[in-house]
Formats: sequence, structure tokens, C-alpha cells
Amino acid sequence: MIRVALDALGGDYAPGVVIEGAVNAVKNNPNIQVVLCGPEAEVKEGLAKLGYAGDAIQVVDAPAPVAMDESPTDVLRKKPNSGLVTCVALQKKGMVDASVSAGNSGAMMVACLMLLGRSCKRFERPPIGCALPSADGHFVLVDSGANVDERASTLVDFAIAGSAFAECFLGLEKPKVGLLNMGEEEHKGPAVLREAYQLLKEAPVNFIGNIEGRDLIQGKADVIACSGFTGNVVLKMVEGFYELHKKMFGTIDTPAGHRFDKMWDYRATGGALLLGLNGTGIIAHGISDAAAIEQAVVVAAKYAETGVAKKIGERLNAIKADEPKAEA
Repeated sequence: MIRVALDALGGDYAPGVVIEGAVNAVKNNPNIQVVLCGPEAEVKEGLAKLGYAGDAIQVVDAPAPVAMDESPTDVLRKKPNSGLVTCVALQKKGMVDASVSAGNSGAMMVACLMLLGRSCKRFERPPIGCALPSADGHFVLVDSGANVDERASTLVDFAIAGSAFAECFLGLEKPKVGLLNMGEEEHKGPAVLREAYQLLKEAPVNFIGNIEGRDLIQGKADVIACSGFTGNVVLKMVEGFYELHKKMFGTIDTPAGHRFDKMWDYRATGGALLLGLNGTGIIAHGISDAAAIEQAVVVAAKYAETGVAKKIGERLNAIKADEPKAEA
């Protein structure tokens, strides 16, 4: 049985859709139990309205709300009784196998980093690794929004983490790694990207150079490294493209149309994994509906059950061991 802690107040439509997603997750997946972390009375009232009276959902009282614009470090220090911090703390104590929040992504990243810790000591910051559809299957976009103002060395770490994720989760051997930039030429882009390019040429990954925006979904690279700011813009542009397509064409009742829906509907992804942690921390989209929350819980359980975070940690340590040492 896999136990997943879920932030009941996380997301734009919480707690209603979060509670509904949790109920659907346990009903459709007998191997999953959910621990809902939020205001106990409100959460139990929501469960009652849905007619749920089973024992696969436990409620832990965590009444403090976390706003999307609150300082991540302030949340960790001042709101230990929030659903977001509580769901990570439960994993630290070994009471659950994974933690999920659709709330403040920066606060979730900081909570996971400080409470769960890094799986590789030479790794700077945990980025969000998100598998997005491409012409040939999927590519990993990293970072998808957990960090901002990264140094060139941090972008190299993102590339290494994304490569480890592609190996461990997508089953790719020597995944091709690209750096998202405004042109393919080596000297294009701002200084931090030009420096990152030079570092990546010497990094222990299969670096193939810069990737332009138009090449993102063409399958040119298996892993695309970028700043969290840029990655989040790309992620939401992809989601907007799918929503526009649905608005214009609806569901196209052909094999190709159904395949398109399955590939591009961001609700099917549910949530994305924070890479490089001693545990499973999942960040779901703030606009998640009940279906997306359900899938986030399912994805979290899958990552936890298959030990993806541990495998990534082992691979990161192996890659970092081969990384060129800086000259004195």
C-alpha cells in the first residue's frame, strides 16, 4: 500500500477539487491511501458532501493557508501547520511515501529541500522535471518553474538532473541534452547561457548544443535545460496551445485525435517531480481540477513505488563523480 500526503488547501480551486481528486484516486486505485492535510473540519465536511466514508483517506489537521505569493522561506518558518509543510513533514517522518501540493511551488520546493534533503550533496537546487510530449515521444523540460535567477553552474546541474530522470524514468540511454536558447550558435544568448554552454561541453552528459523554441516538440533533444522562469513560460504556453486546440476543434473522433488528446492534455500528467531529493515531492499545477489532482496522486504513488527518486539520486551521484574537477 502506497501512502500519499496531499495538501488540501493547495491550488486555485482548493479544497473542493483537491478532496474530490483524492476520493477518485483511492476509489480507482485500491493500492493507494491518501492523507489529506488541511483544516480538519472543512476537509471532513467536503468528504461527507461527496458521500465518502471509507478508510483509505485520513485527515491531518493543518489549518494554516499558504498564499501563492508568500515567501517560501517564510512559509517554512512561520507556517509549519500549513497543509503544504505538513504533507512534506509526514514524509520526513516516514509516515507517507510521497507528498503532493498544487499550491505555492516555491514553498513546496523549499519545504522538500529543507525537510527531505538532497540525494546528492554536490547538487545545488532541486528543479522540476516535467515530461512533455514531442514528435518522437517525450522530452524532459528542466527546470519547469521551481527556481529563478540561476547561475550557469546551476543550469548544468539542471541538465544533469534531467539526464538522470530521462534515464531512470523514460528508460533512455545517453539522453541527448540541449540548452534552450534564442539560436543554435554557440555564442548566442545572454552571458549566463553562453557560460552554461561552455560548461556543458565539459559536463558528463550527452550535450548536443543549443535548442531553439521551434525545436522543442520536434524530438531534437531528450532533455532541455533552461531557467525556471523560461521553463514555466514554455510549460504554460504548451498548456495554452492544448486549450486553444480543444476550443477550436473539440475532440477529434479519430485514432490520431484521441492520441493527440492523450499526449497533450496536461491533466493526464498530474504533477511533476522535484529532482535530486531524498524523497518524492510532486508539484501540481495551480489550476488543477479534480482529474488533475487524482492523476497527481497516482503519479506520486507510481514514483514512490518504483523508487524513481532513489534511482535518480544514485545516478546523480554517479554522474557527479565523473564530473570534471574545477582547477585550483
